Amino acid sequence: MSERFWEIMCAGMPVWGILFGLSVVFLVFSVLTLYLASPEAGSFHILVINVALILPFIGVLGYTIRKCRSGDF
Repeated sequence: MSERFWEIMCAGMPVWGILFGLSVVFLVFSVLTLYLASPEAGSFHILVINVALILPFIGVLGYTIRKCRSGDF
């Protein structure tokens, strides 16, 4: 079961790489905007939530890419 799951996941490897790159770009833009935004503004709280959602997504994508490249599943 586990091997079948990773075979399916690794079949989409180019997509995971593109998503990882885009997520890093979005994270950089969000952090820059977070630095420039006023803490009193409503958008500041949305940016904090955005960063809190992007970081775990990057972690999961990084783990998936590493697991597929190593081939030990």
